[in-house]
Amino acid sequence: MREREAQLAEARRELRQMIDTIPIPVASYSADARRDFVNAAWKKYTGLSDEAALGTEWSVVAHPDDVTTGEKMWRDALATGEPWHTEERVRRADGQYRWFAIDRVTARNENGKIIKWYGTAYDIEDRKRAEERLRVQHTVAQILTEAATIEEATPRILWAMGECLGWDVGALWRVDREAEALRCVELWHKATIEVPEFERVSREFTFLPGLGLPGRVWSSLQPEYVPDVVPDENFPRGPIAEREGLHAAFGFPILLGGEALGVIEFFSCEIRQPDQELLNALATIGSQIGQFIERKRAEEALRKVQMQLAHANRVDTMGQLTASIAHEVKQPIATARNNARAALNFLDKQPPELDEVREALGCIVGDADRAGGIIDRIRDHIKKAPPRNDCFDLNRAIDEVIELAQSAIAETGVSVKTRLRERMYPIQGDRIQVQQVVLNLILNAIEAMGSIEAGARELLISTEQSRTNDIIVAVHDTGPGIDPECLDRVFEAFYTTKSGGMGMGLSICQTIIDAHGGRLWAEANEPRGTVFQFTVPSPVEEFTNHPQSAPENGEPHEDRLVAASRRPASEGSK
Repeated sequence: MREREAQLAEARRELRQMIDTIPIPVASYSADARRDFVNAAWKKYTGLSDEAALGTEWSVVAHPDDVTTGEKMWRDALATGEPWHTEERVRRADGQYRWFAIDRVTARNENGKIIKWYGTAYDIEDRKRAEERLRVQHTVAQILTEAATIEEATPRILWAMGECLGWDVGALWRVDREAEALRCVELWHKATIEVPEFERVSREFTFLPGLGLPGRVWSSLQPEYVPDVVPDENFPRGPIAEREGLHAAFGFPILLGGEALGVIEFFSCEIRQPDQELLNALATIGSQIGQFIERKRAEEALRKVQMQLAHANRVDTMGQLTASIAHEVKQPIATARNNARAALNFLDKQPPELDEVREALGCIVGDADRAGGIIDRIRDHIKKAPPRNDCFDLNRAIDEVIELAQSAIAETGVSVKTRLRERMYPIQGDRIQVQQVVLNLILNAIEAMGSIEAGARELLISTEQSRTNDIIVAVHDTGPGIDPECLDRVFEAFYTTKSGGMGMGLSICQTIIDAHGGRLWAEANEPRGTVFQFTVPSPVEEFTNHPQSAPENGEPHEDRLVAASRRPASEGSK
């Protein structure tokens, strides 16, 4: 019997030695989930002795953020007896937490009753960090793809980096070139913590090159990692960080070439050791953000150039309409002069015919208003102004363009028909720019028809509403047409079929329509000529509660003919 007991004791010693030799933490639990054994690797990692570990619950070394989820998994396992796998953070002897993959299984007696739980833990910290780095790089890239401006992207980037990497506070510092200092323009923190004093001071502080974490990163153009900012002598916010529980920190520059545009910093409530792989990933993210800013600067520069070209095109177009403009302005002035002479004649009579004088003066005011309206429309097309985004009546805008082009129409003997759909939804955009497109298409059509000697010169301008509620504008001419192989090329910059053309008009028109979310294209007209069409979206949802704006039926206006002689285009719609 004694020999049997000795053999059992030796077997237990060998088993204990074997389990202690295993290089990963191993523990066993009683049926109610209290530890009753831990191996040497477990004690070495946690820094707890047998006396400190035995009898404790599983959560004694778990990260506080993982306790709620872990307790639920334990309850479910105790109820079902099923083995389970989880990933959770475990506190190390120095207070640091690392990720472990943990498996727990049951031991049962001959009656099937659970008598033990056995658990093993594998350190997966490196894998977790690699996954976090890849996830944050992907997330930041996606945010930059979707964002229109860096101001829109910044809060989302700080949130994504904090959540993906498990850090608690993040801030963006932007370089103020005039002051040659860094200013905090955005600060984020987890919803579970509050750092009011640290946030206030960060927003009030400015950092010179080399001062504090942001200044050091700005000066070196390299990421930097600080395990604990509290004892850092070059961290002016250290005392405040200590009071509000902030310790580890990292910062990295936003780089454009060799220039720092700003610095992003993050803080953790824990002391953390440097992570070179993380710093490498941060350098990549900083370059991504810098490239985004460079791309947006280039897009803004392109937009300004396009605006300048569009303005130059409008001025050039107005130059082509000099005769029309002179005629438009001259007519109301001449009428006003005649009415003024008539008023003088009525005053000379004895007694003066004051009612006639009053009527003549009223006509003069109307003529002056009409001349002023013409000048205002011309000025709108010539002045250099930023794009607007207003709701306007497209049919009325087209009528104004036709009126502006009256002299050019008359000179070439072109007959103009309009087929404008009644009661369309208004469109949203820049009225002057859309009118610029219509005017370009009309003048191109007139010029094309001016080259034909035989056959009618007919210009048809129509509007329709598509099933998707987009507005379709079409300009039909009966000119010589365009070679089918060239229909797509006419919108390319510097491509022209005119002997004296620069090839910019249609390219600018396409840019304008693209900016309005529409499409511009050309097709052959039957039996001859070309039809240019473009679409512009209509913000239908804004008008569905206003029946007076909505189309009552699918019928367009009756065709109306705009004579080649002087006649306001709007008369046909009254």
